[in-house]
Amino acid sequence: MEQGSIWVAWFKEEVLNGDLSNLWTTTPNRRFSWQVNKLLKLSPLIYQWIHLKVANGLSCRFWTDHWSPFGRLRDFLQLGARSSLGIADVATLASLSNNNTWLLPPARSEAQVQLQSYLTTITLTEENDSYEWVIEGTLYQKYSIGIVYRKLRVQGQPVSWNAIVWNKGGIPRHSFLTWLFVLNRCPTRDRILGWGLQTSPLCLLCNVMPESRNHLFFDCHFSWGLWGTLAPRCGITPNRSWDLTMAQLQGQTGRSPRGKLALLCWQSCIYWTWSERNARLHRNIFRSVEGISRLIDRQLKDRILSLRSTNPRVSSLMMQQWFA
Repeated sequence: MEQGSIWVAWFKEEVLNGDLSNLWTTTPNRRFSWQVNKLLKLSPLIYQWIHLKVANGLSCRFWTDHWSPFGRLRDFLQLGARSSLGIADVATLASLSNNNTWLLPPARSEAQVQLQSYLTTITLTEENDSYEWVIEGTLYQKYSIGIVYRKLRVQGQPVSWNAIVWNKGGIPRHSFLTWLFVLNRCPTRDRILGWGLQTSPLCLLCNVMPESRNHLFFDCHFSWGLWGTLAPRCGITPNRSWDLTMAQLQGQTGRSPRGKLALLCWQSCIYWTWSERNARLHRNIFRSVEGISRLIDRQLKDRILSLRSTNPRVSSLMMQQWFA
């Protein structure tokens, strides 16, 4: 969220009632949108990263803001739901200070002693309080989408096929569909039957063999007509087996012009094979292997040309290989 944007201003006024500190106490509500509720659900996680740098203390909530090294003070002090040490829930640091003296009750636990000792290191000033991003002990002057995304996402084990699915220069929608097929998550007919739904098991493209991922890529004579014809133009020998094709592509150097071209072509064959399958199922539209081959040829040439501005040498070598 960009500071100063209309959406951020709306979120602060309408959802947080004009006070950023309410982010830590506002809970999801049916009247909020899905996006707003999603952000509110993340607040316990991002609390540890957003620190309030105390200056005048006017906007710093004593109980809820992350202004001390102790985090949420109610948890740190191990207070019950009804105990607040005589301090209001919305009390600010400024309201608890008078002539550089902190207006707190006498400490009755070791945790309270630590808190009051820390408060002696704070001197309120005339400047406004501010927020800082501190992730794993590192202070960031600006919010970084990439860093926060990597912290929020579920960390999985590295996979051997990552480079052949997600590669620089790929076509995003082709890469996304390829990822789904590598995970075998697309609704091929063998999976639909496995869910207990009634449907014909036959492949919609060849109408001969049962439809599955491994059949579509590239046991099916229709998809083999694409891959078997186009793969040699990338300088590789095509294989009808899904597993052998995966192993073959993983052996390619993804950064080389020929490797980039092979991955583009492979993902295009997957994308347009699935597109043709769905067109026949949902719209009763049939295209020939030759027609789709021409479409892939045009799309790949356009993609190669688009790389000229960033890497003219690689673009030229890829085009030479494609026309070889």
